[in-house]
Amino acid sequence: MLQRIRDNASGPLAYVVVAVITLVFGVWGIGSYFTPSADPVVANVGGTDITRNQLENAYQQRYQRLRKMMGDNFDPSILDPQRLRATVLEGLINREVMDQYAQQAGYRITDAALLGAIRNNPQFQQNGEFSPQRYRALLAQAGIAPAQYEASLRQDLTSRQLRNEITDSAFAAPAEVDQAYRLANQQRRLRYLAFDPANYRDGIEVSDADIQTYYDEHPDAFKRPERVKLSYVSLDRGNAAADAGEADEQTLRTLFEQNKQQFGEPERRSGGFIRVPIGQNADTARDTIQQLASAEGDLETRAAAGEGVDYESIDSATAADLPEAVANTLFELKPDTTSSPVKGSNAWYLVHLSKITPVSEADFDEPEVQAQLKAIAQGQQAQQAYSDKSDRVESLAYEAPNDLKTLADELGLKIQTTDWITRDQGPGIGQYDAVRKAAFSDAVLKDKLNSTPIQLGAERQIVVRVSEHEPATRRPLAEVKDDIRERVIARQASAKAQDAADAALEKAKAGTPLQTLAADGATLEQKGFVQRSDRQIDPRILEAAFNISQPSEDSPGFRVTPTRDGRIALVAVDALREAPADEAGTPRERFASQQRQYMAGLEYAVLGEYLRTQTDIEINEDRIN
Repeated sequence: MLQRIRDNASGPLAYVVVAVITLVFGVWGIGSYFTPSADPVVANVGGTDITRNQLENAYQQRYQRLRKMMGDNFDPSILDPQRLRATVLEGLINREVMDQYAQQAGYRITDAALLGAIRNNPQFQQNGEFSPQRYRALLAQAGIAPAQYEASLRQDLTSRQLRNEITDSAFAAPAEVDQAYRLANQQRRLRYLAFDPANYRDGIEVSDADIQTYYDEHPDAFKRPERVKLSYVSLDRGNAAADAGEADEQTLRTLFEQNKQQFGEPERRSGGFIRVPIGQNADTARDTIQQLASAEGDLETRAAAGEGVDYESIDSATAADLPEAVANTLFELKPDTTSSPVKGSNAWYLVHLSKITPVSEADFDEPEVQAQLKAIAQGQQAQQAYSDKSDRVESLAYEAPNDLKTLADELGLKIQTTDWITRDQGPGIGQYDAVRKAAFSDAVLKDKLNSTPIQLGAERQIVVRVSEHEPATRRPLAEVKDDIRERVIARQASAKAQDAADAALEKAKAGTPLQTLAADGATLEQKGFVQRSDRQIDPRILEAAFNISQPSEDSPGFRVTPTRDGRIALVAVDALREAPADEAGTPRERFASQQRQYMAGLEYAVLGEYLRTQTDIEINEDRIN
């Protein structure tokens, strides 16, 4: 058969076959270029991709941190989602640049250091001790493989190692610290006149014509924003897992064999070791350890006879519990033997092994093993179920774009609804920029179609459609008339207060005392000597006071500034004094430390900026938002 094909693979028929194959592969190949990826690349940094999911996860983490930090004062309207998203992407790019540099520069985290970081994490501890079972169970519940978590942690520790090295090497020159300390703690004698606009409201009359003019000049000030109510279905790892079911015994046994090293206890060893710090004189440390190696008696007795020598008992420890040099030696010894001198990174050691506790393998039927296996299986099944349904969501969003019922019925999801959502904010899923952007897109709002799947975090997808729509409408004049009247009065009163402050400024410069000027209805506040960090003073008044150049009693300085509470202040400074060398509350040494940290931050930032210029970075602007 094959020979006949080869014999006839020429002539017109062969050309037709080749043409058909070329056309088929060409269409499929070209199609792959035009089919959008479920997780498009938003940036490429030195050959490493940053995907939309990574950006979205980092964005939501930053958003939730801001929300938690601000608490009840959180106002989503003050955040610019596009600017915040761009800032988050810049952070991801900077981190990737620094991570690549750390790898290229040879920064590494040893297995012992990685294990130490894991063991010292309170989340993985029970009763103050590291629990392997808790470690595996928590990762299984989160659907994260131990190898994946450890690789991510190793990368974080490597980056932290680079930053710590820069921080530890940074310094601030004494003269620089002195100058910065003097400026930061300089004191200025402050007085100010406060002109309250409330004192200038009397006599202000606002006519209907004034109100009409303000209304006409501010057409966007009294609009009820465009808003929508949404219907949506939500697929997440939790509701996808509802169909997963229980794992059978064969699945559990397969998982047990694949993860056998995670169960039971590793080999442990007991004994002890002598430690002689190397310090500044390496020869002395070497001579001391050799003398101890030749001495009689057990290690504890020998250590007691030495000077500057430490003895530490080892009680059923794993290799991860010990210094690297000690662990390597202890796990090569035979019971009841003592090593020859061993040199570590900063000390010499003598190591003795007294007892070996062999590896204990867990039994498949142990309740604790079964619980962990079921948790692992449940996590894997939930992830697979979510992945399968997620693929189906992608398909149905295109196959059935005119309603949510088809999608909800096939995937067993509940159709939910929202309250009113505007382009800038909304409750529930309306808090997400991606949801609002989709809701007000032409396809969803004008064509009344389902949205494409919207990724909210790594393990949640939603599809939305508009159920109700109200266009932006201008509120009628009669409805906002009182509001406009109050605005016009407040604006004119503030202008009068500003005029009064400006007039007082000219008189003060001409030599009129502030006490005399206060008789015109302003309030005189005398604060005495204040510092830049004084939190009892309005920050705008402080800024004005410390922007006055070299004031003195013979030549006082003046500034007019609005205050945070809406008043207008005439600020006067007529004396300054340098901070005492050891002023209480701001010790110079602590300030010097802060300066070093500041310099370290600058050096780290400069390194990052330099590395960015040396790295090929491509940003796909159209995929960011």
